[in-house]
Amino acid sequence: MQLQQIDKVRYRKHLNMASVMATAILIAFALFYGQVLIHFFAVPDGNNFKLNLAGVVLGVFSLLIAFNLVRKHPYLKEVMYVWDLKQENNKIYRKLHHIKSALKGSDNNDKTVNIDAITILNYYYAASKQQYNLDNNTLTMETLTADIAKLDALITEKQLTINVDDYNVALLKQF
Repeated sequence: MQLQQIDKVRYRKHLNMASVMATAILIAFALFYGQVLIHFFAVPDGNNFKLNLAGVVLGVFSLLIAFNLVRKHPYLKEVMYVWDLKQENNKIYRKLHHIKSALKGSDNNDKTVNIDAITILNYYYAASKQQYNLDNNTLTMETLTADIAKLDALITEKQLTINVDDYNVALLKQF
């Protein structure tokens, strides 16, 4: 997945609207299904909790189906890009310990350099920085900036040319 420039204001506006719409649609579906189930299956003076719960579950399934139908809409382009970016970061995060372990050998004065580990980390840090900026996550930005500086120093020290566009998901298979 290649990193793209995203307008933060537009992304936040579209994310907020998508969240509000998803909530409204879920409420509407849950109420509709709940009322239909109560109409057909309720017993007089009975507890309808299970029927209402079934209505909510059916509402969630209906919302997921509706979301799959509209996820490629141009209005959701930025929202879906960030969604995919977070999924890609999560794939890397699950293997981050192994990637950093492979990088430890590159830190030493030995001649071996794990370019794949450096490429993955370079992408991960750039993607995380973009994600944090878009989501207004300033709490972990200092740590991330320090990690980026360490990686940049290693790349400079080893005289490597690493580009964010060099990353692809196939690099993760070896870790």
